[in-house]
Amino acid sequence: MNTFLVLAAGYVVGAKTRGQDLDRLTQSLKALCQTDEFADVLSATRAQLGNTLRELALVVDGQGDLPDTGDDIVAKVRHLVGPR
Repeated sequence: MNTFLVLAAGYVVGAKTRGQDLDRLTQSLKALCQTDEFADVLSATRAQLGNTLRELALVVDGQGDLPDTGDDIVAKVRHLVGPR
């Protein structure tokens, strides 16, 4: 997804286009955003972000536990945002 966004941004910023090429790109992006797959990706992203924020709030409030990984911050973050 990030690659697609970077390519689209590069096309818009760096390409020597006429208005109709940019219009086709805009139409393609709108069509992509209206697909069921895009909606599924958005829904999964929102769910993962919501779960992560709830878990982080519990940790901040002192109700949640982080794994005892010593000073390894990467392991703690992996625990928070890793797959369930």
